[in-house]
Amino acid sequence: MRKTILAGVLSLGALLGTARPAHADCLSESVSSCDADFGGSNNYYTIAIRGWCYMIRSGMCAALDS
Repeated sequence: MRKTILAGVLSLGALLGTARPAHADCLSESVSSCDADFGGSNNYYTIAIRGWCYMIRSGMCAALDS
C-alpha cells in the first residue's frame, strides 16, 4: 500500500512539471528575512521553523517569479 501511495505522489509530481530556479536576489532576501524573523534563539524548534520558512519563502520566489 505504501508503494502505491508513493508511486501516486511521484506521478503527480511528474505531471506538475519540472521546477524552475528563482532569482538569487529573491532567495537572498527570503533567507535574510527568515533569519530576522526566527533568528533569536538556536534551539531545535526555531531551527526547524527557520528551515520551513526557507522552503516556503523560496517556493514563493519561484512561484511569483515571472
